[in-house]
Amino acid sequence: MEEKLDNKMPCLLISFVLDNGPSMTAERLNALTEAFARFNESEKTVRLEWELLSFDAFSPTVNKSFGSDEIKGVAANRFPLLGRTVLAAAERLTARARALREAGEELYRPWMFMLSDGFTVDDMTEATARLDAMEKGGELLYLPFKLTPKLFTERLQCLDRNKHIVQILQGQLDGFFDFVQRMIEQRGALSPDVGIKFAKTDFEGWAVL
Repeated sequence: MEEKLDNKMPCLLISFVLDNGPSMTAERLNALTEAFARFNESEKTVRLEWELLSFDAFSPTVNKSFGSDEIKGVAANRFPLLGRTVLAAAERLTARARALREAGEELYRPWMFMLSDGFTVDDMTEATARLDAMEKGGELLYLPFKLTPKLFTERLQCLDRNKHIVQILQGQLDGFFDFVQRMIEQRGALSPDVGIKFAKTDFEGWAVL
């Protein structure tokens, strides 16, 4: 979805990677979609393009809306492929950023937010290395979050070591989206060459570091 404020303003690309695997309950998915709807309706201070990638059997699903009727839980006989979905999100952000720059557009560094239930069946090594390289090269800011107190697979340990996975507390999804909104507001107040900053206090009340 695109917020067209001013075509001369720098554009901010955001990719949300959502775990809709078998371990994600319908109640939690509904809570996510409802929280996102409230976030999406809020006023934005930047020219924004966002998309949501969720899991499917063998390839990620790209959604242009976070409506609950579009985000389906993956059937129990299918598997969450977080690594594959993250790589797809990174490729799509890279391609979109390139297209905008070639069209003469100015961009902020793109962002990726990962919302995981703490489980995946694919290897995360390649995806984590790709994200780290993009971040070090100034191409991306990524932040991983989990909706559970612990990780259910060692496959996610490499991601947790490289960039600590923040736990969103139960019932505090609005806190996560408020955090994203504050990041957007801060981003819009700065020039593209100045990075945004956040502190531990920004997570108080809704997350555990």
